[in-house]
Amino acid sequence: MNRKERRAINRANAALSTGPVTVEGKQAASANATTHGLTSLKPYLPAEEEEYKAYAADRVRRLRPESSLEHQLVTKIIDLEWRLLRIPWLESRLFANLEADPRATVKSLDTLSRHQLRLEKLLTQTIKEFWSFVELRRNRTTANALPETGFVLQKGKPMAAATTFRNDPEAFDAFDDPEPQETAAGA
Repeated sequence: MNRKERRAINRANAALSTGPVTVEGKQAASANATTHGLTSLKPYLPAEEEEYKAYAADRVRRLRPESSLEHQLVTKIIDLEWRLLRIPWLESRLFANLEADPRATVKSLDTLSRHQLRLEKLLTQTIKEFWSFVELRRNRTTANALPETGFVLQKGKPMAAATTFRNDPEAFDAFDDPEPQETAAGA
């Protein structure tokens, strides 16, 4: 059989195999290449969707993001944590197969450990970034808030309400000591 005949036979066979036809079959076939899901577009596997949503809702409730950027960072934190939570389960599956080739198991463990290190590094960076935004927000909120009395003290003297200083930055000059006080060293 020459090449042309072989190609013709292959084309005839390819015309017969069109893949899955039903929606369920297409969804199942789309996950055929999924081995661990650590690099997939969605952070969860189809069987984990409900658990993931409950976990995500709990984390959002606990972290309480306020801005859209904080929401994005919290979503990234949740996704990274969920992927990291899957790694021990994947490792246990590797060891459960007693008939597996030891070299293949070691190679898979190496791959999982590289993914784990990458995910942990990203998670650490994202958490630091999230908390820096939260700290900025908190500092901004406390800087804009007036004390309970509406007055602040500087150098032992009562000052006008903080809104005065926001509206007139030169108002700070009125509260400087006109004469420096002498200390024991200067006397």
